[in-house]
This record gives sequence, C-alpha cells and structure tokens, in this order.
Amino acid sequence: MIGDADRRRLLVSLAGDHSLSALKVLAALGRRTPHPDTVRAEVLAGWPAEGPVLALAGALLRLKAIDDRESLAGRLGPGLADLAARAANREEHFMTIAVADECGTPDRAVLDGSIRFFRAMERDDGTFGPDPLDNAIAASALLRIGQPLRDPSTVGKLLVECLAQADLWLSYCAMRALALLGLTPAPYPLDLPLLATADETYQRISIREWLLAPIFAAARAGDLDTLARHLHSGGDPDLTDLTGWTLLSAAAVRGQAAAVRMLLDAGADPDRRVTDADALPVFWAAQHGDVDTVKALLERRPEHVTAISRVNGHTVLLQAVFFGTARHRDLIAWLLSTYDPAPQLAACNVRGYTARAMAELWHNEPILAVLPATSDPGREADYRCRLLAAIAGEPDPPVDTLVAALADPRDQERITAAMNVPGLDLNRQGGPLGQTPIIAAVTGTDPDAATAEARRRVVTELLGRGADPDLPERHPMAVDAVIRAAVLNHFECLREFAVHMPPLAFAAALNERPAINGQTALDDTVHRALTADESTLDSHLEQIRWAVAHGARPDIPDHTGVTPLGRATAARADPILRPHAAAVLAALGTAGPSPGG
Repeated sequence: MIGDADRRRLLVSLAGDHSLSALKVLAALGRRTPHPDTVRAEVLAGWPAEGPVLALAGALLRLKAIDDRESLAGRLGPGLADLAARAANREEHFMTIAVADECGTPDRAVLDGSIRFFRAMERDDGTFGPDPLDNAIAASALLRIGQPLRDPSTVGKLLVECLAQADLWLSYCAMRALALLGLTPAPYPLDLPLLATADETYQRISIREWLLAPIFAAARAGDLDTLARHLHSGGDPDLTDLTGWTLLSAAAVRGQAAAVRMLLDAGADPDRRVTDADALPVFWAAQHGDVDTVKALLERRPEHVTAISRVNGHTVLLQAVFFGTARHRDLIAWLLSTYDPAPQLAACNVRGYTARAMAELWHNEPILAVLPATSDPGREADYRCRLLAAIAGEPDPPVDTLVAALADPRDQERITAAMNVPGLDLNRQGGPLGQTPIIAAVTGTDPDAATAEARRRVVTELLGRGADPDLPERHPMAVDAVIRAAVLNHFECLREFAVHMPPLAFAAALNERPAINGQTALDDTVHRALTADESTLDSHLEQIRWAVAHGARPDIPDHTGVTPLGRATAARADPILRPHAAAVLAALGTAGPSPGG
C-alpha cells in the first residue's frame, strides 16, 4: 500500500502540476487542489473552441475537479452537445460519457449517439469482440450511465483473464470495468509501484481504489459477509486505504460494533492510528458515539480510555463531549461509570478545555448535566503542561512572541510591536499550538463586541502585511484560518478572508475536510449553531447562509458519513439538538427531509 512517505513524495512530485491526472491523484489522497483559481484561469484561457474532442472533455473535467460550478454552469451543456456531435472513435465516445457521468447532466439524450456507438460493438456472445481493451472501454462506458450489458459474466471473465498479461493502460481500463461489474479478481497485487508521470500514478492509484473500495465500504456499512470473505481468503485485517485509514478505524467511525469485533478477532491492531489525525480506532468510535463500538475497543485496550490524538488532544471522553448529541451523552455516562472518572475529567485538549469546560464553551446544557461539577485545578494544570510539552515544536522567537500577543486582540500596542520585530515571517508556525499568526488571531473567543472588532482589525492588519490564511496549523485541527474562524463564529474575520482570497480558493477552504474529523467549515458552523445560546444563534445562522452563498456545500460528509444537511435534519429527532434544528435547516435553504428520510 501507499505509506506515509510515499504520500509525501507524491504530493511533492505533483506540486505545480495542474493536469487532470494530477488533480485526481490529489483528490484520491484526500488533498485539495492548491491554487484552483490558477487552474481555472489556465483552462479558460485555452478554452478548446473547435479544438480536439479529448481536449474539450479534459477541460470540462478539470473544472469539475476544482469544483468550479460557476464556469461549468455555462459550459457543460454546450460542451457536452459539442462532444456528442463530434465524437468519432472509442476514446472520444468514452470521454463524452465520462464528462456526463462525473459532471452530471439532466439531458441523457445527448448520450444517445455514444450509446449507439458502443452497442454497435456488442457481439452475439455478449462480448465487444476479442480485444480486451475494446471490452474494457465499452463495458465501462455503458455501465457508468446505467446501461446493462448483454452478458456481464462473459465480459467479466474475459477481462479477468487478460489481466495476467496486461500492460498498465489495459489493467486500468479492465479494472474500471470489473469494479463497475462488482467483480474483484483474486489474487491481484495491491502493492503496485508508483511510476513517474501523473498519468501513470493516477492509473495505478485508481486500480488500488477500485480494489479497496468494496472492502472499505463493507467495513463502514457493517457488511459482515463481505468482510468475512475478505478475511477468510487471507485478506489483511489491517488493510489500509490511500488516505491512511485502516478497516478497523473505518468500521469504528461508523459505529459498526459487529464489524469491529470481527476485525479484532481476525487480528486487526487496535493500536494502529490514522496518521494524519494521529488517532486510534477508539477515537473514531467516540466521534460516532456508539457505546457498543467503544466498548468493543476498550475491552481489548482499556488503557486507551485516556489515550489522545496528538493533533487535538482529545480523549474518548473529550470526543464525546465535542460532538455532543444524545447518543454521545449516553457514551459519556457509560465512560464515567465504567472507568475511573478522575483522569478522564482532568484531561484537556490542546487548547486547555476539559470535558466540562468544552461543554460550557458550546453551551451544551444536557451534556453538562451528566458531567460532575467538581474539578481538580492543580491536576488539570499539570495535565495541560505535560500535554503542551509533548506536542511542542521548534521555537521561533519572533513568531512565538506575536502569537502570544495575539491571545488578547485588544492589546494593539503589544501586537504592533510584535509585528515589527526584525526577522518575523508571518507565514511560519509558532506558539504552543504551532499556528501561523493569522490562525492564532482567530483562535480565541469574543466575550464582547469590542473584542470582536479588535480581532477583525488585527486580522485586516495581518492580511495587509502578507499573512496567508490558507496555510495550516499543527494543532488543534491542522487546518487553515478559514475553518478556525468558522468554528469559533468569527464571522467578520471570515468576511475579511473572502475579500483577500481568490474565490475558488476560499470556497475550497470552506469545503476542506480536516483529517481530525472530516467536518468542513460549514459543518462546524451547523454543529455549533445547533447548541448555540440565544445571544449567538443569529450570528451562526447568518454565517451559514453567507457560507453557502460563497460556495460552501451542504452535501460533504464527515468521517461518520453525516453531511451538514444530514446533521441538521437528524437534529430534529435529537432531544439535545432539536431546539435550533428548524432554524438551521432554514439557513441551509431547505426544510430538509423527515428525520427518518
């Protein structure tokens, strides 16, 4: 599989590569496209009017890859019509269908010519002739748009048999068709070497994705039959996907207790972490909140009850408090009644919030009700001191000084002096959490309007001096300033970022899924609006409406599979989150389906 070092090497090798293959490799690795506005400018500057069919298809797909909905809106319909009118060979008809499939089109009639082209290749024996590549491309094209094959088993058999002697291109095409047919050739090597070009890398990564997808889908869905077949055929219980997730963590984050137990019984390692989040399977189980899943993991590793992610410092209890639904309330009660509550309650995240302090921050009274009101300040202070020492990075005195000053945005004199220190690089990480100054500036909370306005002025000053809001922190979420501001409802600072950043880059930042929980800026805003107090609810709702208008998508799932819209919809049936659910759904622009829909 692709290890951490391989992923880092790939990301370096793709820097500055704006080809379609490079964009797709980045997406497969869980990374967003850097500088999407530059990609858009390149695509539109060379828009292939009357150019080659494949160039036009590639241009449309690149716009889709950078989520440029505005540019696609005016070009997809005419572009597809042009593709359909001019496609003349196997590859051109395939790419016409690929554009329709990936970009979406309500007018499937535009594909009639391409469908007829591939149907004309179909033989009486159910194949598309003796050439495996003809079969792979034709079968993939038809299956992608829901067209049945005359004899899928015969085509599948032909493609499986060709793999032993296939080159990379044929393997890629054959594996796409087999994946669409729901067939996985066994055995087939997963440890495929990565090659030099973006096209070759994309093809190999795609093959891995198609091989891994059914097994990981089974883990997330609790499909025990598929998991059992994988394990009984000698499959690795610690199989890892392209973004570093193991089967055990994938099952845990969806609350699939039976799948977790099956994997553990087969030898899956409960100590294996998802590297980007530095998180154990039990961390993910706590994000979901299912007590039985957490119980299954803690039965194997009871010491994990106080284990943390070194990104945000969350223990199992802190995870449950952070997500804060009725299901998480049940988990909190079980944790405190089953394991020694003292070390759990003394633990804090990297920002210093204990379980009780976090519930107070998010105004979650029902969660506060199940947490003991007593505290041990000395033990809590000692815990945080040791935690910060464990995550400390290399000192950078000028940045460290500025980050410390930014803790109080009202102290303008101290902040200005720190900004003027010789040798200061505003885009380096510093301070105890490894944050750039612009992220540190939007990390605190605002007790009053004066503090909020002082924070906005500081942000404006930092931006004017060249601070980049699109660079990440190390802690507590490893995200950029956009998500950090959204989480804490620094709405005016978000507005400043939107003015400063190119529009696609800003939308991409709004829609980034952090490794630590998968919650986008919009999702975090929805999450916090559901427990906001009356004094801040309107600001959260306005931020939701504004974010959607600036490109935030309500359909991006977090690691548990819940989208912002899904979170707000489910809140209508949750006794903790129900009070604000209707208002949040209205802010998202929908009344939403019924809670059971």
